[in-house]
Amino acid sequence: MIYGDFIGRWGRAFPETEALVDVITNKRYTYGTLNQESLRMARFLQEELGVVKGDRVACLSFNRTEYITLFLALSRLGAILVPLNFRLAKGEFVYFLEDSTPKAIFFDRSHEGVVSALKGDVRVPHYVSLDPKSAVGLSLPEIWDSLSSDPLAEVDIRPDDPQLIIYTSGTTGLPKGVLLTHGMLAWNAFNTIVGWGLRPGDKTILHAAMFYTAGWNVLTLPIFQSRGVNILVQSFDADLILDLIQKEGVTVFFGVPTMFQMLMESPKFGDTDFRTVRFMVSGGAPLGESIFNVFKTQKSVHIREGYGLTEVGPNCFLANGKLGTIGHPMPYVDVALVDSGGREVPLGEEGEILLKGPNVCAGYLNKPEITEKTIPDGWFHTGDLGKMDADGHMAIVGRLKDMIISGGANIYPAEVELAVETHPAVVGCAVIGVPDPKWGEVGKAVVELKPGASLTLSQLMEHLGDRLGKFKRPKYLAVVDALPRTPASGKVRKFILKKEYGTASND
Repeated sequence: MIYGDFIGRWGRAFPETEALVDVITNKRYTYGTLNQESLRMARFLQEELGVVKGDRVACLSFNRTEYITLFLALSRLGAILVPLNFRLAKGEFVYFLEDSTPKAIFFDRSHEGVVSALKGDVRVPHYVSLDPKSAVGLSLPEIWDSLSSDPLAEVDIRPDDPQLIIYTSGTTGLPKGVLLTHGMLAWNAFNTIVGWGLRPGDKTILHAAMFYTAGWNVLTLPIFQSRGVNILVQSFDADLILDLIQKEGVTVFFGVPTMFQMLMESPKFGDTDFRTVRFMVSGGAPLGESIFNVFKTQKSVHIREGYGLTEVGPNCFLANGKLGTIGHPMPYVDVALVDSGGREVPLGEEGEILLKGPNVCAGYLNKPEITEKTIPDGWFHTGDLGKMDADGHMAIVGRLKDMIISGGANIYPAEVELAVETHPAVVGCAVIGVPDPKWGEVGKAVVELKPGASLTLSQLMEHLGDRLGKFKRPKYLAVVDALPRTPASGKVRKFILKKEYGTASND
């Protein structure tokens, strides 16, 4: 079995090599013990839940070691992990579960209430708590010690078999389940190890939530596959991150610009020793020159700017470029820049970034039309605009899509607009991004109301409470007499709204 069991191979070949440091529980795991834990989890899935190749299993939890062992166990069975975004509202969970039809849902104590409320709305055969004494489902810790860690029969896993389904919101307004295959994740790890120069023994901090591709594929799985060490924390905390950089001797680190800003603002930043850090990678939004310069001059640390999407790796470029660029493509990623007619643009001109290679996903779950439109002939259309200089360095210059990137999280206006338009006072809505000093961008809803109606931001927030996760909700509101639309199609002319209402204020 080439795919699905790299942890087993490392566990047998390097059983004493450290693999995982769980800061939450203060436990440390070698590749040998992590392999044993994943075998126990696989036994539970197979013998207690009847999970077989192709089955999907959802997980609603904060970061924890069991999340990792669940993924490793499912991978060796040929089953598929569906991480759920704990920041979402109940209605969004219902959609995800109905779309992915999981055989089981794993959850932690913090989200037991949400899962209990969902049981009446969705049909999931098995509910499994990662904590003891659950009133909602089977408590895994209560039977854990009785599970065998003996080797399992090998499963025939192919490179095009799905391994993860990660939901990302879409410009059509409905979230899409991205099918990440075994081959795709293996090639992303290979590109990352070779392109970024990861080494055995490298150490990183796993702070990104595991419902994001960043939680698995920027560094976590590449570090495991290069026999490095992942240091697991529940979530990003600037003071804790700085403590761990020095205490554990972190060598590589990924964050979004907001996180680097928080590190700089921490009172511990000045005294933290960064001498073990070889490089850091920033993604999700452009990195400001001031942040780059502080880390370079005060800590002698070079922050590389990366680029990628859930659907294509996400590590697509070497991040070896000049400030403001993402460098050259990874060794096994093809890149093209095309105009609106699909023709390649001359060097130095802007074009849409197209990506192709074994790092591209298999498409979107239950959405063949969108898959065909987004990945025709194997080329993934990113919707982002780029420009390549004479040295081959790529710069991101804009977005064809209207996506808002807030603190590294993607917010798609179409999804937010659909939710806002369910308010009884609203006739139409357009959501635009406006500058924010902390998050980079936040959403602003520009709404057209029914005659005689009124709406305040607080009223809108109350309405969206069960419809959208808090981070997606607009932070500002503007009420207009009529939204500017094109005469033929009736589409909102957002460029007009951005010009007139593109400030961080309520109008």
